[in-house]
Amino acid sequence: MKILFYYVGTPTPIFETELELVRKHESAGDTVRFLQCTGNLDNCFWNPDKHKFVCSACRSKFKHGWGVLNSGETVELKNIPLQKILPSALPDAFNTVEDLKQFRYDNEKIGWGIASRLVSLYRDHRFDTKRYKNEVFRELNTSVQVYETLKLEFEEFKPDLVYVFNGRITTQLPAILLCKKMGIDYCSYEMGYNLNTYILRNNSTTHSIEAFNKEAEMLWAHGGDDRETKARSYFEKKRNGVDGQKFSSFTKYQQKMLLPLDFNRDKRNIVIFNSTMDEYSAIEDWQHPIYKPDENAGIERIVNDFKFDDRYIFYLRVHPNMKNLPSTTSQLQDIKLLDSRCSNLNVIWPEDDVDSYELMEACEKVITFGSTMGIEAAYWGRPSIMVGRALYEDLDCIYVPKTHEDVIELLKKDLPSLPAYSALKYGFRDLSAGIPYEYFTETGMKGTLPTGTFDGVEIKPHAIAMLRYKIQLFLWRLSKGVLKPSLILRKLNILSKS
Repeated sequence: MKILFYYVGTPTPIFETELELVRKHESAGDTVRFLQCTGNLDNCFWNPDKHKFVCSACRSKFKHGWGVLNSGETVELKNIPLQKILPSALPDAFNTVEDLKQFRYDNEKIGWGIASRLVSLYRDHRFDTKRYKNEVFRELNTSVQVYETLKLEFEEFKPDLVYVFNGRITTQLPAILLCKKMGIDYCSYEMGYNLNTYILRNNSTTHSIEAFNKEAEMLWAHGGDDRETKARSYFEKKRNGVDGQKFSSFTKYQQKMLLPLDFNRDKRNIVIFNSTMDEYSAIEDWQHPIYKPDENAGIERIVNDFKFDDRYIFYLRVHPNMKNLPSTTSQLQDIKLLDSRCSNLNVIWPEDDVDSYELMEACEKVITFGSTMGIEAAYWGRPSIMVGRALYEDLDCIYVPKTHEDVIELLKKDLPSLPAYSALKYGFRDLSAGIPYEYFTETGMKGTLPTGTFDGVEIKPHAIAMLRYKIQLFLWRLSKGVLKPSLILRKLNILSKS
């Protein structure tokens, strides 16, 4: 087989996952071509502003890792060539994020990848495309560069299989679009949920609900006699605020058994757990199935249908992962308006220490827009209504209405909880998914990414390149602080609350 690897950047463990896969294909006798970025692209996910010192450290780390891999003649290393696209061939502005999503190049929807990247970068599903005009154009140019480069590579090398990291962002989505267009198999990879594992998706991505269902069923079928015990431990640890192997709990700072001061058990209390819209709003297949333009519009419509019925009180538990976002973020701004307009809605803000699980237990029903609280509520025997998109949406332990009218009907009914057995499949899958590494070993965590060694060696830039990187990064941050002192104040405010 002819295998093509395409990735930009060298953060651990993504880079080491690639080295692992290259070695496996080399051992299997495959011909491998690896495309390396040497700084010819306008930017990348890990270096959105194209700082030269970041590129230099990245190249140094790549050189070290490639030397440790020590591949043979069947593995070819090739630089990503410089592809300059005429500016006149591209639009110079977009009025909204929705306009950006709809942009096509060569009749392919590369706009989704650009929007997904920038929404994640700014943590704002409706960021100001005019304010960030230059950043939008840089991402746009990068995406087209990648598209044209890979198009030539696919035509010349004719790979049987292409590896792509993640698949949803500026530099990665073009690869998947081209694979589909040219009839080439692809495999997306991601960091694993558990220590010393990585995730592979054949001809799909980590966002595929269909792939999740197949994986969950397969793991459950081969889970062994203790699968239920393991699955139950997943939900119990989450409720107790225990950190996962790689991911921190969002609720561990909440005060156990604490409810809002004015909570009235004589009312028909309904809790809404929202999601962080920047996580999914720019993934094409995850657009809201009922409410337009987004879940905030859905919350308002649901609550307004009960505004003249004082038996009902709604609580909106804003996702704790939003507690460090600027108050100017579009989603938070919209929620502030909801709070002011809807008298029957009580907003619990991200930093509030009200216990999400106690609120779940005390309320008659639970509404989610994709939050894991939807499947957790089902496990704990609560009537759970899911009105967004979620990996668990096909499990039969939750209610999944198809229309707004269905939502309202479910809220008015004396609704029983559904059998929670299928929720166990979700918990077991999170605990069991992932392919064990053979050559890479995770040894700890640095921020949100694991650290580790490949063949017993920590892959890192040369000492001089790393020193230069640290000095220049410090000087850049200092200049940003001087030019925008509010950034320093915001950091200090976050530290004071931690």
